[in-house]
Amino acid sequence: MTVEEFEADISVRGDELWVLPRGDLDIAGAPELEETLSLALASDAKEIVIDLRGLEFVDSTGLRALVQAPQAEGGERISFVAGNEHVQGVFRIAGLLDELKFRPGT
Repeated sequence: MTVEEFEADISVRGDELWVLPRGDLDIAGAPELEETLSLALASDAKEIVIDLRGLEFVDSTGLRALVQAPQAEGGERISFVAGNEHVQGVFRIAGLLDELKFRPGT
């Protein structure tokens, strides 16, 4: 089993900021995601999109980092693009699919 190193980048697309996490979002990667989301929230972007398609794995620490972002100041601008079956399964088991704003990826 290979462990995917976690990375989180920001991409500007028009008046939106896209947060692009990749790899395994676990206790080791969560601080980097939190820092990236903090930078995105500090921006004046109209919308912030967290694209989960690059994630291979999410644990409870990673899930907490993702769920806290929309609750932060300015978090109402956040929406998510659904990830792979495993990632969406974590949201489903946690009962969060209807609690978070998902949108199609473009």
